[in-house]
Amino acid sequence: MNIELINTNERFILINNGNKDKSLNIDKHSVKASISVGVPKNNEKVLTRIENVKGIIGCIQLVSGHYLMIFKEHNHVATVTGKKIYQMKDVELIPFFPNQQSLVSIPDQDAEEQHLSMIRWLLSSENFYFSYDYDFTLTLQRQYSTTTTTTSGSSLGERCDSRFFWNEKYVTILSKEHGLGDWILPITMGFVESKTLGGTCQFTLISRRNLNRSGTRYNVRGIDKKGNVANNVETEQIIEIKENTFTSFVQVRGSIPLLWSQFPTLKYKPSVKFYGDEKENSQALEQHFKQLHQLYGSTTVVNLIDRKGAELKLGEAYEERVKSLKDVHYVWFDFHSICKGMRYDKLSILMDQLKDDLKQYGFFFVEDGKIVQKQQGVFRTNCIDNLDRTNVVQSLITRHSLENQMASVLNKQIPSTTFKGDQFEYVFKNIWADHGDAISTQYSGTGALKNDFTRTGKRNFQGVLRDGENSVKRYYLNNFKDGFRQDSYFLFTNPSVDLTTAKQHESKPPSPLIWIFSFVFAAIFLANLYLPSATSSIGGFISQTTVLVGSVFFALKLAMKYQASIVDKPTLFKLDSIYKN
Repeated sequence: MNIELINTNERFILINNGNKDKSLNIDKHSVKASISVGVPKNNEKVLTRIENVKGIIGCIQLVSGHYLMIFKEHNHVATVTGKKIYQMKDVELIPFFPNQQSLVSIPDQDAEEQHLSMIRWLLSSENFYFSYDYDFTLTLQRQYSTTTTTTSGSSLGERCDSRFFWNEKYVTILSKEHGLGDWILPITMGFVESKTLGGTCQFTLISRRNLNRSGTRYNVRGIDKKGNVANNVETEQIIEIKENTFTSFVQVRGSIPLLWSQFPTLKYKPSVKFYGDEKENSQALEQHFKQLHQLYGSTTVVNLIDRKGAELKLGEAYEERVKSLKDVHYVWFDFHSICKGMRYDKLSILMDQLKDDLKQYGFFFVEDGKIVQKQQGVFRTNCIDNLDRTNVVQSLITRHSLENQMASVLNKQIPSTTFKGDQFEYVFKNIWADHGDAISTQYSGTGALKNDFTRTGKRNFQGVLRDGENSVKRYYLNNFKDGFRQDSYFLFTNPSVDLTTAKQHESKPPSPLIWIFSFVFAAIFLANLYLPSATSSIGGFISQTTVLVGSVFFALKLAMKYQASIVDKPTLFKLDSIYKN
């Protein structure tokens, strides 16, 4: 698709592939859209022209007025059932009127610039995907299971899953009137990668991030009262043999579905706080699993958290409630304890516990355009972050599903060597490792830990060092940068937020710990001045060491005491409020 955008003083005119007779017109005063001839009127002044626009994200309203969100580049990442999927790139926000910001107060102008930077940061992350003709928000099973009366003549925007339709609230001006719906282009945050196996077989991995309860690692945990959980991602692995012949296997991840939080406090592992009473927690959890059952059928819960510390309390509370549910099989596998010492071979213990459900749930299989079998259930995997341990286990589950697919149906379609050998191992492991890094970066700010095992099949010392590096980065980002990132998620997914009363996000200093280190160095300086200069003596050495250690300890105690003014927190909403709605 190549769209020419003509920006006049009265409207936006969007001409698709030179078809001026059916151009999209967006009136800047009424903020309404219509289809008409795409030629500026004599009394209209053309402000700018942009050629080769690839799609419209929608219209967003900030304090000064509306902005048209577009993107000018895309990257072809996969083809599924003959339809192309793209990665969205080069986003631009165009104000309806060039001088609209000057009509509001200086503080509002400053706040709006910040809000614009939040939206640009989120949309320019290269984590959004779309298709012009493929319903990217629906799994293949749901696409094939939808009745023809539902999809006949409807646009992508009318039949997609709202959980993954990230720009749904920004395309409301493109109503169901004839022709307007064709301009709706749903975008989804997630991951897509595809590789060819054996010359003809296409291996594709697609993940879709739920926009409800979206956000960053420590700022958004658990569940809300509507059953939405944090870091909720649906992952679909597709094996396409030939045209209209393919398999699909779907699994999900999401935060432990209880009312709990773990807000950043400068501690490496912040304390867990529980919310609500027994009834509220049970109702939220039951609502969540009801939704899972409606979407996927039976559910196997794979809980990978520790059986000690704060994770133990979460696990016990989760286990107590979930075991009373019907059609839910609960498995608690203490990943860190069982696999300690890099003994990842012990994951076979977990797979033995899941093998019966894997066979029972099966997978979706279409042969020559006809449904042969459907997937009857889903694996819901979680750890504390639903990132590192989760990605390792999800990759193993889908590998075992692939073995079942080969043994039952694919052996009649492709050579038995397709899913064996170096090429398959390289493709499978690297796609799943790329997937782990992408999903982790969206939530935590860094790539996944333990990803050396996913990428190579082995745990090694170099991978442990890389995990240490990423852990340090996570600590810094989660404590000193995630307030801005959380506000960005919240602003884009909640367009109804009142920005006229919202506080401006106050950026923290480049390093909030500068003053702490300054205190330490000052203490060292004073120690050199007033303590015995004969540091070669035992007494002088002990004195200076005591001052240094004491200064560091005192500075850290001060940091913990005043962490509220150091940690970068979101300002567009109160953190506790996301557990009370």
